[in-house]
Amino acid sequence: MRTRSKILCSVAIASGFAINGCNNTVFSPPVYLGVTVSPRPATVPVGTTVVFTGTVSNNLSLPLWSILDAADANNAGTLTPVTGSIDSIVYTAPVTPPIYSVTPTGVTQGTVTLNATTTDPAGTSIPITGDAVTFVITAPSVTVNLSPTTATVARTASQQFIGYAVGNVNNTLIWSLDGFVGGAVPVPLSNPVTYTYPYGTINAAGTYVAPASLPSGNAVTLTIFSQADPTKTAFATVNLL
Repeated sequence: MRTRSKILCSVAIASGFAINGCNNTVFSPPVYLGVTVSPRPATVPVGTTVVFTGTVSNNLSLPLWSILDAADANNAGTLTPVTGSIDSIVYTAPVTPPIYSVTPTGVTQGTVTLNATTTDPAGTSIPITGDAVTFVITAPSVTVNLSPTTATVARTASQQFIGYAVGNVNNTLIWSLDGFVGGAVPVPLSNPVTYTYPYGTINAAGTYVAPASLPSGNAVTLTIFSQADPTKTAFATVNLL
């Protein structure tokens, strides 16, 4: 009887199933392929390289690499195969932090997301769980920019401005109207709010709302500066109607 149990156990394993200790507890192989990327750096300096390795759970399929949203960036870096390694890739950071012309949901200016997936073994159709690692491209100095640089806004109407500060892990912007920054208090990192001025309102997302009454001169200067390096600023002129 014991010999018969050993035979049944061997048959079960050969058929793609296993009987746990031959005690009639049956489980099936994994129902998906998982990919894991290493290392997982938080930052990568401009112009440097990092070798990433992708591990696929079945140890048979190969990782497939891509830089997410690279088509929308001025330069998000490059990927080069590693000689003698089928599981690794060399990422070369751009010479300046990437700026995305169309910022995808969840993407921060100056960051790069490296994605790894794989393909099913021949003749199979198994769900695949990929992996991704996002890192900040750091630079010797912070770059700040704001657009548009001029806008005409009617009273009580709104205008969306897009600003960014790249090159530092802290990419927080401080928004200011004619030099007034939230009553001389910088925008709190953990509590973005909307500040009100005689010149209108501006929030941490860059949405400007013109005042109901026109200020003297009928123009407002919008200023942003980097929280990481307040000496780095950019300006826009808002003409009020």
